[in-house]
Amino acid sequence: MQIRLTYFSKAVRDMSLQDIQDILGTARSNNADLEVCGMLCYESRWFLQTLEGDRDDVNELFLEIADDPRHDDVVISSYEYVDQRQFPDWHMGYAASSGAVNAMLLEFGMESFDPPAMTADQSVAFLSAMSQRQDRDAA
Repeated sequence: MQIRLTYFSKAVRDMSLQDIQDILGTARSNNADLEVCGMLCYESRWFLQTLEGDRDDVNELFLEIADDPRHDDVVISSYEYVDQRQFPDWHMGYAASSGAVNAMLLEFGMESFDPPAMTADQSVAFLSAMSQRQDRDAA
């Protein structure tokens, strides 16, 4: 069974570019091995991430992520069974703090990146829109 798990959490400190690169390197390697895909956004010390894949693999991976000391206040905003993956081409896509993130927030009627204020649908839609924007920018 395929699932999509979306969560947000608060970094315990400001993350440097190297911190984010380390997180992404580990995530991409682990996710490729497990055939898990997803998207991550980090902004204003908030992480917002969606993971998609086999239920057991995503559950196990999420437990490891939740135990990571670089963040706390981990909250699952949605957990759903899916027939089709939203992020099939991303072992772990990443939306960095940028004008694109700010523009997308405005499109969603938000002035700042505040995952606790997002509904589950908004969270997935935001990450999906960011991944599509990256696909367009890369083309």
